[in-house]
Amino acid sequence: MQVLLYNELNPQAIQGFAKWQKFMEADDLKSADVKKIGDNLYRARLNRTDRLLLAFHHYQGQRYALVLEYLKNHDYAGSRFLRGVAQLDEEAIPLLESVPEDMPALAYVNPQHPRFNLLDKIIAFDDVQQAIYQLTPPLVIIGSAGSGKTALTLEKMKAVAGDVLYVTLSTYLVRNARDLYYAHAYDNPQQQVDFLSFQEFLESIQIPVGKPIDFHTFAAWFARQPRSAIKDAHKLFEEFKGVITGPSVDTAYLSREQYLNLGVKQSIFLEEERAAVYAIFSSYLSFLQESGYYDSNIVSHQYVTYSSPRYDFVVVDEVQDLTNSQLYLILKALREPRGFLLCGDANQIVHPNFFSWSKVKSLFYQEMPGQGEAELIRILHTNYRNSPQVTALANRLLLLKQARFGSIDRESNYLVNSNGHVQGKVVFLQDRDTIRRELNAKTRTSTRFGVVVMHESKKLEAQQHFNTPLVFSIQEAKGLEYENIILYNFLSAEAKRFREVCEGVNPADLQGDLTYARAKSKTDKSLETYKFYVNALYVALTRAVCDLYWIEADPQQRLLSLLGLEQAQDSLTLENQGSSLEDWQREAHKLSLQGKQEQAERIRREILQQQTPTWTVYRDDTLQQLHQQAIQGNDKKARLTAFEIALVHDDTQWLRDLLLVDFKPARHPENGIKLLQQKHYLAYQAKNPQALRQQLQQFGVDFRNPFNQTPLMTATWLGNAALVEELLERGADTDLVNNQGFTAFQIALQQASKDEKYAKQTLGRIYAALEPDSISIQVDARLIKLDKRGMEFFLLNLLIVLFYRVLPSKLIKSGGFGTQEVLDAIAHFPDHVLPKHRKQRAYLSSVLAKNEMYRDGAYNYKLFYRLRQGHYVFNPSLMLRVEGEWVNIYQLLPLDKLTYRAEAGTNGWDKNDQRYWDQQMEWGCDNLNQALQKVRGDVLNDALSMLKVLCEQELQRIQQIPG
Repeated sequence: MQVLLYNELNPQAIQGFAKWQKFMEADDLKSADVKKIGDNLYRARLNRTDRLLLAFHHYQGQRYALVLEYLKNHDYAGSRFLRGVAQLDEEAIPLLESVPEDMPALAYVNPQHPRFNLLDKIIAFDDVQQAIYQLTPPLVIIGSAGSGKTALTLEKMKAVAGDVLYVTLSTYLVRNARDLYYAHAYDNPQQQVDFLSFQEFLESIQIPVGKPIDFHTFAAWFARQPRSAIKDAHKLFEEFKGVITGPSVDTAYLSREQYLNLGVKQSIFLEEERAAVYAIFSSYLSFLQESGYYDSNIVSHQYVTYSSPRYDFVVVDEVQDLTNSQLYLILKALREPRGFLLCGDANQIVHPNFFSWSKVKSLFYQEMPGQGEAELIRILHTNYRNSPQVTALANRLLLLKQARFGSIDRESNYLVNSNGHVQGKVVFLQDRDTIRRELNAKTRTSTRFGVVVMHESKKLEAQQHFNTPLVFSIQEAKGLEYENIILYNFLSAEAKRFREVCEGVNPADLQGDLTYARAKSKTDKSLETYKFYVNALYVALTRAVCDLYWIEADPQQRLLSLLGLEQAQDSLTLENQGSSLEDWQREAHKLSLQGKQEQAERIRREILQQQTPTWTVYRDDTLQQLHQQAIQGNDKKARLTAFEIALVHDDTQWLRDLLLVDFKPARHPENGIKLLQQKHYLAYQAKNPQALRQQLQQFGVDFRNPFNQTPLMTATWLGNAALVEELLERGADTDLVNNQGFTAFQIALQQASKDEKYAKQTLGRIYAALEPDSISIQVDARLIKLDKRGMEFFLLNLLIVLFYRVLPSKLIKSGGFGTQEVLDAIAHFPDHVLPKHRKQRAYLSSVLAKNEMYRDGAYNYKLFYRLRQGHYVFNPSLMLRVEGEWVNIYQLLPLDKLTYRAEAGTNGWDKNDQRYWDQQMEWGCDNLNQALQKVRGDVLNDALSMLKVLCEQELQRIQQIPG
């Protein structure tokens, strides 16, 4: 067999590696001392103390041993791949006698380079990719979908030290890129990486006032405007974003004179239409100002003036989706202007924003005089995703595009070599009832088939024939991929424009390779207007990983003939392609993450047939009504429900109110918990929870029970790790919050911080699965994403769940959170959840002190206000993003709930004792208020002045309670 080495390992630094490698290459596993310790995970003994971790794979008949990790001194606990394993009993594991037969296959191995890279899976670079990988920035990587440009980009990021930014337009792509980057517990202590969408990047400079305008908001506004000769809202929106506000870095938007004087290839509107377009744009500017929306291009230009350099290296993914003004703002964040890497594909532009690599290069040369073009651009020509059949069709379309429009921008057009390992087919069909019915019958319940149409307006027509929820316009389809794509009347929707696309192109023009020349006519407006339609078709074709089913009402269209699709089939034989309900649940979850809410909701409604529960969910208004009925209305049933809600959410305020009206069960809440679980949660504690699964099928994986808990929150609260894992597999949403504003992750921290058994047996199993990638906070009107790899992320989440349990007793003594409270909470947390060095008193004290709101420091996130040495409360201006909305920390954690003593009632209840406690709390709140008044700044003082008022209001409210 052959040995491949992880690219970050240095064989010269591994004592005994050369000798061990010879044993492996001779298939002498006994001498190599290999033992199996996990699923395709093996350890090999180098000497008495040092070990290697490896996996076995095969490629094209050859077996490979992949060396993943070098462990000195039996350091299994520090392994990336053995998290949670402190030690192995090596003597109890038998030696491996032969290589297993069921080893997984590799997608590619470069015979010239015995190394591999690792993201979420094993990656081997081809010669072109490897050459690019070894280049230094600045760099632009251009490649089609499936060319490996994102993987190559992320691997290059790992070699950079300092402050690094990864930014792209898509929130989903940001999350996916981050997950790939840190897969298998990757860690690089030499860098600090921010993964941001462009919207988040804007907010990291300063939170803009209002909301970003999107097309749906724009279209609704445009529909209310007086009638005009301009009818197409989508075309108008693209003109505003891509022509008037986007291309220039010198001005927020073009003046009327500048716009009217644009050349014929610089606008998607005719010259005689532009005056009307600009009149609407002027109204648009007024609408933005009056309605609380903003245009990200205009804001980008404004932010350039006070954006400061803060990154050593910047990666921009899918750069073709950004405008020049947005890209220019990103460049301004660089400390050194050469420290960038861009990647993208101009053929995937599905809106006419006039992007071209030549304009991008001009922007860079403006910022970096003397930078040579040859040093900047690199192109990836190999496709590893699409089948050869789909790739060949896409290439023919690119040849047509080049023949029709010409090019002086070589990087915008290039042919692709397919290295797809799955053979597929392109099936050309005539639009007939029999074909539509068979396709629909065989594919409507399959998650492996997507239907793509040209325009949003054509989706309804497609939905009349295809019952699958997976129907997308071309704008929606961008970024998606399906095993099979049904392309429905894509050309027929724009038959006239596609006829013009083919004008002057002959079959002979589509032979051979691309040739580069200017367009035949410099005044040919179709150069830009119709290039969009070719790009849209290109994107549609390349969504198909394996098979493409292309249906057209008119199969004689000339473009089809040029593409080699001359004879449409009038019949089709296809096997049933059904998917399970669990597959559909996962598909709905994935589409929700990608922002495809329409399709996700159709899946839930039409495939999963989810219903709305009939019971009352107590939250917001219904919660307040229940409280009034229970406390002031003397409603016994309401009091019992209120008591149960108080137990579920650990709401000490409601427990206090029930005690004040002499609701006897509230005297011993520990007894109520047991009865509550028997009454409402037996389905969550069964070994085979069939009753719960029936509810999941009926109501969906994220339905709410009467206590406003999702099943995931409930399973987490009860410590049922197996059920948590099952719900996550079904696509449960980890970002949802309960009445406390807590996610399932925070509920897990809450339970583990007070229950040793939960911490030791449950937390370690579910922590990583529930943990979000980051938490978004707002400090000084700026967005900060606290990544889960940082201690600030953990500490903020932990102190939020400790707030009501710890702070009341500390407040009376004029204290706040301290290191000891954290140590007590994490005493039993497993080391793979929180490493030992992060449990040290000195380390915790340093993190608290580093994040004081008035301390200077590059990585001070200003989370805390120091009352006195070692005692902290939350920065009163701190905001958190909860389910998409900004919430002040003291709105999430209302201060009035601090006035109840959690221990009251344990040994009997005394109303006078409680009132004495309330007086002490008033004194404590008053002291805290006085301390916080020292906080500088009127805004902060306004935020803090509510503290004493809330405490006084709470005491007045208590006095009105009967008894």
